[in-house]
Amino acid sequence: MPLTHKAIEALARQRVEKLTPDGTPNLYLHTRASGAANWLCRTTIAGKRTPFTIGPWPEVSASQARAVAPVIVRLADQGHGVQSIRNGLKLTLDPDRLAAVVRGEKVAGDRATPIFEVVAREWYENHLKGGLSEGPYKRQVLQQLEDHVFPRLGRRPINEVRRREIVDALHDLWVNHNPTASKVRGNIARVFDYAIDHALREDNPTPPPRSMPKKQHLVVHFSALPYERAPEFWQWLHDRPRMGIHTHVGIALALLLGKRTSEIRKMTWDQIDFEHALWVTPAENMKKRKAHRQPLSRQAQEKLQILRDLGNREGFVFDSGRGKPMSENAMLFAVKRFGEITTHGFRATLGSWCAETGVNKQVSDLIKAHQPKYLDAAYNRVDLLEERRKVLQDWADYVTAAA
Repeated sequence: MPLTHKAIEALARQRVEKLTPDGTPNLYLHTRASGAANWLCRTTIAGKRTPFTIGPWPEVSASQARAVAPVIVRLADQGHGVQSIRNGLKLTLDPDRLAAVVRGEKVAGDRATPIFEVVAREWYENHLKGGLSEGPYKRQVLQQLEDHVFPRLGRRPINEVRRREIVDALHDLWVNHNPTASKVRGNIARVFDYAIDHALREDNPTPPPRSMPKKQHLVVHFSALPYERAPEFWQWLHDRPRMGIHTHVGIALALLLGKRTSEIRKMTWDQIDFEHALWVTPAENMKKRKAHRQPLSRQAQEKLQILRDLGNREGFVFDSGRGKPMSENAMLFAVKRFGEITTHGFRATLGSWCAETGVNKQVSDLIKAHQPKYLDAAYNRVDLLEERRKVLQDWADYVTAAA
């Protein structure tokens, strides 16, 4: 029997990671600990269970999901590619229109233009992927678009994207990671050139480098949360019921531990020693290419335990669901809702609190994995772990006092 509206609401309120059959063949409601819910269609292709995301509930109604699920299964049974079906779902949930789009048929009266993500993936598959030699750059091109562009522009019709939108989407990356941003901007321009060649639009809106914001070496200082407002931010973070649980925990760890966003995103379960309350970041994930031991406060352990209780205890702690770490923009976009701050700025927040409360600067710098010239050989051999443990626990107690 199909799920009723009340049953769907009750499942969402449970705030648990769960896949519930709808009653319609192959259709499931995927609920998350954040309270979010998505409709999924699962079917078997070449002996493998394959999921297709239909869309979020309640934006996509139960009746819409039930109408389109059989079409997805039928298209898969007819041998149409998984990516073709997924691309079609991004364009339409109308059953007849979806079938026509996937089959490559023209739809009467259909003037819809494909979205940016669909065109970008088509450009990559048809005009770029085959021309690149094997190596990290081959996958990096698409990964950078997935991380930095699709979250902001991916669902925009290709002929409606404007220059200002591209500038806004790349702003933080351009200021903080200019070499990467330059590559991404160049690939965005190539996607729009491809769109022009295929009569999807008449101009290329990609901004030239001179139109982008200037690189600011000290931007983190202007983006830092004042330490006096850290307890307020902590309360705000816990008042966001629709925030994804991985994003929530990642932001909490960034504030509590003063670690770089990249180090948090690439954290794996085998780096965490729960018995000794320790996180060991390997050298390859560190800016200075030197392994870093970071003590875990009680509050940091509690946050990690939330993810541990979800059952996945291998690979990335913050898995995107594709065996890759979550996007670096996930946390950045979330904290922007609080104000003009960044997760990287939490390092400066912690540093300011340490200075104000009289924490030894050598201890403070070692917490943030800084290695200034004044740190002599003795301090390079001893990482003052227990001193740092006490400081981080005091900081966590300060941040969470009002919670």
